[in-house]
Amino acid sequence: MLRLLVAPAELSPGERAVRGDDYHYLFHVRRMRPGDRLVLFDGEGCEAEAEVKTIGSRSATLEVGARVAVAPARTAPRITVILSLIKGERMDSCLTKLVELGVGRIVPLQAERSVVRLDGERAEKRRERFRGQVRAAVQQCRAMQVPVVDPICHLAQALARTAQVPHKLVFWEGAKAVPLRSALPERPPAEVAMLVGPEGGLSADEVEEATAAGFTAVGLGPRILRADTAAVAGAAILAYAIGEI
Repeated sequence: MLRLLVAPAELSPGERAVRGDDYHYLFHVRRMRPGDRLVLFDGEGCEAEAEVKTIGSRSATLEVGARVAVAPARTAPRITVILSLIKGERMDSCLTKLVELGVGRIVPLQAERSVVRLDGERAEKRRERFRGQVRAAVQQCRAMQVPVVDPICHLAQALARTAQVPHKLVFWEGAKAVPLRSALPERPPAEVAMLVGPEGGLSADEVEEATAAGFTAVGLGPRILRADTAAVAGAAILAYAIGEI
């Protein structure tokens, strides 16, 4: 059944008007008709079934059923990805795949070698774009909760934001990096964070700063992976290691 992400207040039983982007998505993209049913969910663990009642030229009406709790209340994210900004559509694609793999928090990073340079209002607008991409991915992959997307930041801020995470990895191709498999704990950790560099990789100084903050430098094999490939591969491995997939 089609799923639509809404604000928690919009899960109240009764009639609900649909306008704007949601109207376009449901009635122009998905071509829903009166009598069709869908699931509304709030990204915080609750959902409700709804039925299309009327469709106008710019708005429609849904009849919303009872709210049901289908997932535990939000806890600390099990997987956090500090993701260096990647140029172009590959960033959007990477975000989508991270959501599909169950990442709970994404910290966009302005690394030393990031091709994309953002600050101030441009950085906030880009964060809103990232959040939109994440929300769209949540609808598509049937995730119950919407991952947190932090403000774009520099490395010191990103390291501070993950200071309490008990198990932390930084992906690096340098000689001092150990194989990822040897850095995974025997028992699945409650939380894990990973740091991925941009197209040009993290600098040696950045890796040193991360390891000083408790990150272990790990490699992903003999081949050099693109930034988005490394992020997705790393997230998949960690999701498996902690029992998310």
